[in-house]
Amino acid sequence: MIISNDDEGSSARSGDGGATSADGGAAHGGPSEGGAYATGGAPPMGSCENPTFSPTTKLVSCTNGLRHRAEAIACTYEKPPPASDGGAGGEATADGTVGCISNSDCSAFLRGWCDSTRQARAVCRTGCVTDSDCEDGGACFCNGVTPGRCSYGGCRTDADCGTDGYCAAVPGGCGPDILRCITLRDECTTDADCQNKWACRLITGRHICVSTSVCGRPFLVAEAARSAALEERADWLDDSLAPNPSDLSAVERAELAAHWARLGQMEHASIAAFARFNLQLLSLGASSDLVEACNRALADETAHARMCFALARSYGGTAVGPARLDIEHCLEDTSLTAIAKLVLREGCLGETVASLEAAAAADVASEPAVRRALTRIAHDELNHAELAFRFLRWALAQSSAGARRELAGEAAQQLVDFEDSAGNGHLIRAGDRLAAHGLLGNDTLRAIHLAAARDVARPLLAALFDADAATLA
Repeated sequence: MIISNDDEGSSARSGDGGATSADGGAAHGGPSEGGAYATGGAPPMGSCENPTFSPTTKLVSCTNGLRHRAEAIACTYEKPPPASDGGAGGEATADGTVGCISNSDCSAFLRGWCDSTRQARAVCRTGCVTDSDCEDGGACFCNGVTPGRCSYGGCRTDADCGTDGYCAAVPGGCGPDILRCITLRDECTTDADCQNKWACRLITGRHICVSTSVCGRPFLVAEAARSAALEERADWLDDSLAPNPSDLSAVERAELAAHWARLGQMEHASIAAFARFNLQLLSLGASSDLVEACNRALADETAHARMCFALARSYGGTAVGPARLDIEHCLEDTSLTAIAKLVLREGCLGETVASLEAAAAADVASEPAVRRALTRIAHDELNHAELAFRFLRWALAQSSAGARRELAGEAAQQLVDFEDSAGNGHLIRAGDRLAAHGLLGNDTLRAIHLAAARDVARPLLAALFDADAATLA
């Protein structure tokens, strides 16, 4: 889920002494009329400038980028889950979870919704309106359109985070934001202060722990991957692709439908990544050949998204496509060094992995429509990776010696983070029947991701940085 920010700029919520919490009482730090804090006096020192309340997300938004949950206010939404007896995706899989293709497959769940935000296989989840709908201390994270989603980041409101802390929306890695306590001081100074596979990064003026995982070809904003949610629609389909799923069980078809829908989301996010890259190239005065290659890549990713969503429909029987994509704050830092760091992760690593993964999947796919789609994707993603390295070579030529050293250090750290994530991360296991339709198994994916970093990206980056190559060793 991408949390909507449509109303983040609205005026602060008015009320007598602050809004009432959905679970009773008023939480500290909530803005009332005119932006003053409901509990009286000035806000805790330092961090929330010009607080405004969003009636969509029920979060308090600050001009320095902080978004926090002052009170546990019940979610409101426009679109209730569809009433349905469920579909083919509503069957239990081997691990006991319920696979799904769309929200209609989850009608047996309280405000059920189909979650494809974190895993290759989508599963049914329970929606929420208040925190009491969430188990184990979860918080009901609102988006204003559909029922809320339970967040398990360790806090429900600012009151859970001490007198100088906030229950803030922070990047959740390859999925939606989560609510976690942050203090007004930096919560970390080095990566060692963070949990496994998290890193200490400067985000909107403060150091916090964020996920270092790479999700294929991501659209990164504040180091978190963004993608649009899925919705039922038929205008993002390549009708020329029609695989034959007749030999598959209902559960296998549901797993493949969710897999291809998730890839469609990622390819759709890549369109945004290249649209932003195009603007960045223009802002830097880059050459026309780089701009032209970026335009071709944007068109490629549009075609990829349509192919993936078409395959999802063929396996699941339901036409799905992308909902609205949140692009807020996606052009915050337009310096050459910041753009080069982003291209390192999105392009040099992300596109390299995407190309190798698609090529490996095409090699073992026996379904002709799937093999055709994967062969096209592998070829295009290789061109996109080459574009990233071409840009980085151009950027290094424009950079000072200090900036080149900084970028070499960033490349070394990203390689280490990526290899650690690939070696230790949890990936889905798939059998030969699913691989024939484009879903690779766990061991294969691990080997591809490690090879992409160690055997391709690392030597290419070492050659680019030349005298700084030892830094990448």
